Amino acid sequence: MKIAPLYEVKNKLSEFVKETASGPIVITKNGKPCAALVHLAEDEDMESFMLSHSPRFLELLDQAAKKTKETGGVSLSALRKELSKPRKSARERSRAKKSS
Repeated sequence: MKIAPLYEVKNKLSEFVKETASGPIVITKNGKPCAALVHLAEDEDMESFMLSHSPRFLELLDQAAKKTKETGGVSLSALRKELSKPRKSARERSRAKKSS
């Protein structure tokens, strides 16, 4: 990991972006860390990076974990069993709905 002052990064941004391939670069302002440059190799990396830094997404994960803890959630084996059941066609579901 490299540490570089903001003024240097501003002057040599292209060089620093290339250097991220070997590790993140912490940017300092007045000697204190203020940002970081990280290497994103593929679209998947960008998506993971964006989600991991999204307050809304992290809030949704927390809410889901809390709800699962409160309700007990569904076991993986129960989920697999449910997903392996054959599904009725839209026509069959519509007929069943009309007959009830």
